[in-house]
Amino acid sequence: MDLTIGAVARRTGLTERTLRYYEELGLLDPARDAAGRRLYDGHTLDRLYRIRLLRELGTPVADVDPDASDLAALTRRHLADLDTRLGELVRQRERVRAVEDRLLGGTPPGDEALLDLLSGLAGDELAPTRRIALLVCRDVAAAHAWLVEVFGFGAGPLTYADDCGGAVHGELHVGDGVVWLHRETPEHRLLSPLATDGNLTASFAVLVDDVDAHHERVAAAGTVIDYPPVDQPYGVREYSARDPEGHLWSFHTPIPDPQEQ
Repeated sequence: MDLTIGAVARRTGLTERTLRYYEELGLLDPARDAAGRRLYDGHTLDRLYRIRLLRELGTPVADVDPDASDLAALTRRHLADLDTRLGELVRQRERVRAVEDRLLGGTPPGDEALLDLLSGLAGDELAPTRRIALLVCRDVAAAHAWLVEVFGFGAGPLTYADDCGGAVHGELHVGDGVVWLHRETPEHRLLSPLATDGNLTASFAVLVDDVDAHHERVAAAGTVIDYPPVDQPYGVREYSARDPEGHLWSFHTPIPDPQEQ
C-alpha cells in the first residue's frame, strides 16, 4: 500500500512539515511517482514508526537512528513507559475517589489528602506566549524604512535616544509575528553583518502569498538576490535576498500537493 504524504499526515496526526523535516535530516526517503509525488510504502512507514517511537521515548531528534533500533526492544520500552504512566493515573484516580467519598459523606478532605491531589495535577508551565525576532542593525531608522518599502513589512514605531545619536529600537509587523530592530551593542556581542564581514549565525524565513510576485517587486528595487524562486524538495517555492546590512531573508510559498487538489 503506497500512501501520499497528505494521507500519512491525516492517518498519523503528524504535519506534512514534520514529515518533510525527517526527510531533510535523512531519516526518511520515500519513493516518488512519475509526477514527483512522495509515496510512503511499508518500509517507509516502518521507519517512521521507529522514529516516532524513539521521539516518544525521549530520544533527541539528533540522536534518532531508526536503522540501529530493534523494533521489538523499542516496543517493549514503549509498553513499559505506558505501564508506568497508567500506574500513576490509577493511583491518582484512587486519591481523587477517596476525596470524593469523604465529600459525599459530608467530611471535608484533610490537608494531606489535598496535598496528594495537588501532587497529581500538572504544574503551570512557563510556556512562551509570543515570539519576537531581534534584528541587529547599524542604522535602525534606515533599515526600518527599507524593510517597509522594499519587503512590504508593516511599519511599527521607532524609538530615538539623544545620547545614541539616532533610533535605538524599531518594530516591524511581519505576518503573524513581530521583528524588533536593535542597535549594535558590542558589549552584548550584538553586531550587524556589516561589522562581521557578512558572517551570519541566523536568518529569517517569511511565508508570502505569491513568492514570484514578491521576488519581482524586491528585485526591481535593486536588492541583492541570493537565488531566484525555485521549487525546494521540502515542499515550498522559495527565493532568498539580502537587506542593505547583509541579513539573509528567505521568502516562500508552499507548493500545492497535486494529490490534494
